Amino acid sequence: SIGETHVLTDVLTAVWPVLKDISTNSNCRRNEDVLSRLFDVHSQLLNAVPTLIGPHFKDIISFIVQAYEETFCASALDYVSAAVESFDSEQIVAAAGLDEQSKSALFTQLLSHIYQRTFAYVQTKGPSECTQVIKAFFEVAQRYLLFCPEALCQCPELPSLFSLGTACLTECQGEIDSTRSALVFLTQFIGWKSIHLPATKVRVLRNYSSTIDNLLLQHGETITKSCIGGISGGAPQILWPSLSECLFAIMLHIISESPSGEPNAVLESWLRSAMTNNSLLNNSQNITSEIGTSTIQILCDLARQGLKSKPKAKMVMIDFGKIAKGETTPEALQAYSIT
Repeated sequence: SIGETHVLTDVLTAVWPVLKDISTNSNCRRNEDVLSRLFDVHSQLLNAVPTLIGPHFKDIISFIVQAYEETFCASALDYVSAAVESFDSEQIVAAAGLDEQSKSALFTQLLSHIYQRTFAYVQTKGPSECTQVIKAFFEVAQRYLLFCPEALCQCPELPSLFSLGTACLTECQGEIDSTRSALVFLTQFIGWKSIHLPATKVRVLRNYSSTIDNLLLQHGETITKSCIGGISGGAPQILWPSLSECLFAIMLHIISESPSGEPNAVLESWLRSAMTNNSLLNNSQNITSEIGTSTIQILCDLARQGLKSKPKAKMVMIDFGKIAKGETTPEALQAYSIT
């Protein structure tokens, strides 16, 4: 309670000079293993004693960002994820000398900065060569969506960030953790109405819903092709559930926005385009136009029923993938035909 000294105050007082020495030592800053462990200690302190860390936060985050720029050590981004989540608490916001408005401004600036650095790094090396950084970055973006959506939606780099997530679905060349991290972010961002968020966060996202809709309109066809292409043989089977969830999130979102509650012409054209895409047909000779049409019909029927039909939609896409691989026959789809 107020006025009491935290039990870990003495511990923090003792270790703080050591942490500062390590963070300023050039040999330590060049050693990724030492840095990772240092970031981990800072994350644990943030989690254990957030109100004691609050006054030091701006110094810590400056160090984290500088170290990230020097090394592109993915664990620096893990600290940012932890910070975004911790600052959902009013206590630490106050301890850091911030209010909600200045917190939002600080975290918008932070996201903008680390995205610019990450994007330049990924462009230089190529996504498939920096999958750990991509995984960690999209985990940061997902934490922003859940805990600080205002900072995410106000970020000037949001359109570019969304575009990078779309590209990573294929450019990470099936590397599991990075592709899944991008998929989880895109799925939850597109399907924000379906994730359980406090009313204050829902209000923020509703205020920016036209921004989200415009991003989906620009990239929806590419994401749809990546999801269906991935399940038809372009991605490892372990990613099929995540690809299915992303595809279904797009369908649900568009149907929920449609005045008639029906799949509209845009969605149907994306699905048809994906099913007749050359890369899909190259992945598998087993996907005929009839199977493509039948799968689209079943998915649209399920999407009309809303979120409750997501498990069945995922099963449809798993069977679609198995048909593409020749592991099951097209008759498997008949079980899903809705009367």
